[in-house]
Amino acid sequence: MGEKKYETKHLVCKVCDNDCTLEADLEDGKLIRLRGVPDPSAICSKVRYWNEYIHNPSRIIHPLKNVGSNRGEQKWERISWDQALDEIAQKMMDIKKKYGAESIVFSGTETNQGRQQGMWRRFANVIGTPNWITGQHLCLGNTLQVHRLTYGTHIMENYAKANCILLVGHNPHPNNWAGEYAKLKKARARGAKLIVLDPRPSINARDADIHLRLRFGTDAAMLLGFLNVILNEGLYDKAFVEKYCYGFDELKKRADEYPLERVAEITECKAEDIAKAARMYATEGPSIIPWGPIPDMQVNSTSLIRLQDILMSVCGYLNKSEILSHYDPDIEPVSNIERYDLLSPEQQSKLLGTEEYPLFSYKGYEPFKEPNKRVYGLEYYNLLASFMANPPATFRAMRTGKPYPIKALFNSGTNTLMSYCNQNGIYEGLMNLDLIVVFDHWMTPTAQLADYVLPSDYYLERIGFRQLDHTPSAITQQQVLKPVGEVKHQYFVIKGLADRMGLGKYFPWKDFEEVIDWRIRKTGKTFKEISKQHVIPPSRTIDPLATENGFATPTGKIELYSTALKWLGYDPLPYYREPEQSQRATGPIKKEYPLEVFVGIRDGFNYLTNLRQIPSLRKKQPWPEVFLHPDDVAKYGLKNHQWIWVESVAGRLKAMVKSDPGEPVGTIRVPHGWWFPELPGGPETAFSGAMECNDGLIIPDDDWNLDREQGVVGLRGGFLAKVYPADPPAHFKPEGPDEYYHVVKTINE
Repeated sequence: MGEKKYETKHLVCKVCDNDCTLEADLEDGKLIRLRGVPDPSAICSKVRYWNEYIHNPSRIIHPLKNVGSNRGEQKWERISWDQALDEIAQKMMDIKKKYGAESIVFSGTETNQGRQQGMWRRFANVIGTPNWITGQHLCLGNTLQVHRLTYGTHIMENYAKANCILLVGHNPHPNNWAGEYAKLKKARARGAKLIVLDPRPSINARDADIHLRLRFGTDAAMLLGFLNVILNEGLYDKAFVEKYCYGFDELKKRADEYPLERVAEITECKAEDIAKAARMYATEGPSIIPWGPIPDMQVNSTSLIRLQDILMSVCGYLNKSEILSHYDPDIEPVSNIERYDLLSPEQQSKLLGTEEYPLFSYKGYEPFKEPNKRVYGLEYYNLLASFMANPPATFRAMRTGKPYPIKALFNSGTNTLMSYCNQNGIYEGLMNLDLIVVFDHWMTPTAQLADYVLPSDYYLERIGFRQLDHTPSAITQQQVLKPVGEVKHQYFVIKGLADRMGLGKYFPWKDFEEVIDWRIRKTGKTFKEISKQHVIPPSRTIDPLATENGFATPTGKIELYSTALKWLGYDPLPYYREPEQSQRATGPIKKEYPLEVFVGIRDGFNYLTNLRQIPSLRKKQPWPEVFLHPDDVAKYGLKNHQWIWVESVAGRLKAMVKSDPGEPVGTIRVPHGWWFPELPGGPETAFSGAMECNDGLIIPDDDWNLDREQGVVGLRGGFLAKVYPADPPAHFKPEGPDEYYHVVKTINE
């Protein structure tokens, strides 16, 4: 026998959204282990069970067509790729001809299918629809739109340069953003201070120098208190503010409206503790405020993110510990690939939600067109989720046909039914559509409602190139494993549809590798050449602090006072407003619904609505759990591990009670994304439990629960619920379900 052949390949993990860098060790072409690099500890338990993912009997590995007579009826027929693409292309053309291109909606994410180089957005723009939605509306995408208000671009923390870290509800840990947690631990080991804002004693709160247990949803008020201390005690960088910032005097007046006594009353933290934390952030720096999803999901989201930007700016931390980011000038920017110029002003104006919540829209971008040309040379600069339809407005249009009909939905790697608020309303809207296509790994609850389900490859089965316009460094990914079955890369689907719809000239590349080669053509290299290097720093940078062009804002400066918000008719300064349904609500609503809700908690052993098919992970977290303080468990006559209903004005969900002394009295914490893949699909099982147990069922999408500027939904405090006993699901067993996959396996066989 010959000697065994060993090989190491590098890649970017796509099990979650943290993009940790990995190396794969292969023996005779077989994957034997995955390792975190450069830090071996930066790998979570979700990554280790790759084999249970790729070869899961429930994974969809062939194109499927629903031949049932009613939407949601589970009668699936295996078909060829040619038949699937032929039929889908024809139906999309028929819908466009009858209702207009805007009647087609795309729902996608760059996480599940990897970095797609803007190709889905390009496809939508080529077709002529402005309507694109993504879960990044609630996660990073809205942060980037607010960064644009302040800086004209994105800003990213650098743990290696930080002497102080402020976590605003963010809680990286070994099973959630493992790569970031490793950076945090390294910073702490060399002496960096840690401040945590969190109502609960999280893993990082327990390790913090200062833990402020603020009331749910009052983060914006807390940071206004920080700002008051820093400005009134002269702890800010006066020279930096004078040279680079706009609107300081107006900002100072707003900060004076939030003295510590007022902030302490709002947040229920001691004034002296707030002052101590503010001084630590300002004097122990350079400091960082790492991005986390908590600020992205509040009714004060825009103001809260603005306040983080403002604190970084007035303390002079830019390009010290907080790094301004942009695309690499030597790589074709994703924004150019997406071809927004193909959408006429008339089509752009049809973007759903533009008038109500303009910050994501073309209208909201108008003040930045000239600045972005001046600084970056781009007419359209897409910071991840720019030019996006408002999801609640989109699903409302599906239900009502107003302002115009929506008739088709194309899902790429996103479980649309379960990923937004007012899930009952989403279901009603999806049932009205003429065409639903899902490109995914599983027969998700959304896929169960589809006409066609197309099998996607997994990150280990493809090459990759991670470089977006807000992340200048590129990361390459080598293909580790051969794709199983008939799974395909998303570019295969996009090009296949475009060719059939007579749009092939917009997609001239034969495969994804050619797309990457085209993007990096200015470097004079090919993907095969650069793929030998894992991380590729930008060859050139654009520094607004060092050029005459300044920042890509209307004033050319860091806008502490946002001229764009003023132009749009909104408050140009950050503020705090009390949510309509908070713990301080009064009257009948509080009497009927006494508990304030924190929705969307990420379990440690799955990712959003994914990974519950993986046996080794599901055993660690077999059933959905909601957290109540022991006093509330007793108050409402419940028992630990009892199944209950959690009901709000929007609907109700079913989960198990977990008595937790760390949960503030009078609140309830609800996990995100629960369904039961082991159950057959369809209405008989509430679509594998999705219409019974997912958090989206209780989240209102009414205007009172939305951020004013962006239409972001309030999940982190701001609406109320009640609890009462429920029967367990029919297949419930205390030790966990017997199987972790359902009848899709028979189709694959």
